[in-house]
Amino acid sequence: MNVKETANRADERIFQKLADSPFFQTYRKAFNDATGLNLTLLPADHEEGEVVSDRSIGSHANAFCRKMNEREGGCASCKASHRSLAKSACGRPNTATCFAGMRETLIPVRSGERTFAMLSIGQIFTSKPGKRVPLALKEALADPRITEAERGTLEKLWRETSVLTIDQYQGTVTLLAAFALQLADILNRLLIEEANAEPEVVVKAKRFVNAHLEDKISLESVAQHVGVSPYYFCKVFKQSAGMTLTEFVNRRRVEWAKRKLLNPQARVTEVAFDVGFQSISQFNRSFLKYVGESPTRFRENQESASRLREMNAA
Repeated sequence: MNVKETANRADERIFQKLADSPFFQTYRKAFNDATGLNLTLLPADHEEGEVVSDRSIGSHANAFCRKMNEREGGCASCKASHRSLAKSACGRPNTATCFAGMRETLIPVRSGERTFAMLSIGQIFTSKPGKRVPLALKEALADPRITEAERGTLEKLWRETSVLTIDQYQGTVTLLAAFALQLADILNRLLIEEANAEPEVVVKAKRFVNAHLEDKISLESVAQHVGVSPYYFCKVFKQSAGMTLTEFVNRRRVEWAKRKLLNPQARVTEVAFDVGFQSISQFNRSFLKYVGESPTRFRENQESASRLREMNAA
């Protein structure tokens, strides 16, 4: 797994948390119940500035659009229109009218300059369609791959598409733009939580280290245990933990040694090897670096503090 794949997985986790949040789900249900329209949150493709293609003509689309795109290859005009709209809606709400005369608006949910998701209510009319089918739609339905029965079904679904007046539509977009700002607040909190969370490989590595402190631990063995390359692991661990793997291992061994040194019967040399150091000199250097004093001095200070506490208690 490379850095890009890790970032993509983090984005997917954050988007799913946002979509599953009680705040969004409550608003979504209330909006759907009040308007009859299907409010949907769509993930954005951050590199291309578009809605992710495999979800772009999905649950948010009306019945006509879904039916048009069920066929192999889907509806090229529909997909092209949607991609163009998604790209132009990255910075602000944007509306487009498709070849079939239906309007679609995408409202971005942003964190800073980055569009993370988009709100959609699908495709609807802002005026009732006439008896005659628009020429562009007629040409699309004339596709020889569409049977006569399918043409009848598609035209019926097209005519059954929801209709709002232009004022109702514009009011709906305004409400959703305000809701998108509220969602952005939740998004920012989720991004902060994700930034403070440790990657899975780092969590697994720390567990492995803690379970094998007394053994010889190498970068290669830990990377193999968590299933990534040593180069990638080294980079991710340093970014997440703020220190190298060697520094982390030595810190954990020193912390363990401090507890062992509280036993006056334990020899410093024995403690050094018990916690996994390969030499007494390495142990002394690490202990001085992380504690600020030698192991012997640390023990003396702890014993003095213990006697002082006993005297005060008496």
